[in-house]
Amino acid sequence: MKKKNRSASILFKAVSKNFLNICRVYPKLIHMANHLDKFTEEEKYNFGISIIKLVMDTCGIKVEAFGLENIPQQDGIYLCANHQEKFDPLAIWYTYPRKMGVILDDKATHRPFISELCKIIKAQKLHRRDVRSTIQSINSITADLKSGTNYMIFPEGGYELEEKVLGEFKSGSFKSPMRAHCPILPVCIIDSYCIFDKGYKTTKPIQVHYLKPIMPEEFENLTTHELAELVKSRIKEVHDIYQK
Repeated sequence: MKKKNRSASILFKAVSKNFLNICRVYPKLIHMANHLDKFTEEEKYNFGISIIKLVMDTCGIKVEAFGLENIPQQDGIYLCANHQEKFDPLAIWYTYPRKMGVILDDKATHRPFISELCKIIKAQKLHRRDVRSTIQSINSITADLKSGTNYMIFPEGGYELEEKVLGEFKSGSFKSPMRAHCPILPVCIIDSYCIFDKGYKTTKPIQVHYLKPIMPEEFENLTTHELAELVKSRIKEVHDIYQK
């Protein structure tokens, strides 16, 4: 199935399966996003996660998690994953046991539903064509990591359906964890590109492999490019075993 047709299939599946649920929860989501000060961080995050799990469950998308024991006990984790499909962040939220923010390209945060979710679940937007804004985002992410906020990012910056190879991990994605001296948690996502590859019927479950963390002392003398290659190599080891 071509990329455009697959995206349309996924969107149709999600909307059709969740139409009544969307009518029920979307007004509350909008209200919460527009009145952030009226709700606690726990209330906002838990409501956002409940919506994500509702979408995944009603669409029949199965997620299997491996290596949960590798997740560090302390917060302030920088999670780096390969990217295969739109559902990749949802698969991580579905399986990660604690709060997890997300770093997204600004273009992806203006769509209805996604926009409101980004407001109630900790999100940082990257304006890749605006140098000043990018610097501000990096500084903000660094400060958040130091204060114990967890973030996920997809260093490839995008994905291409039907391709099983890993793309380039952009070195700029690793400035914040280097400055924050925080653990980096590599995550390998397997088979999310297979979602709905037979029309509206799901096939293989998404596999989320949490790998051993890379501690600050392991990369303190590396450049951002070298760190990007290190993280990619750790993910590739698992990726090549399953994604043949």
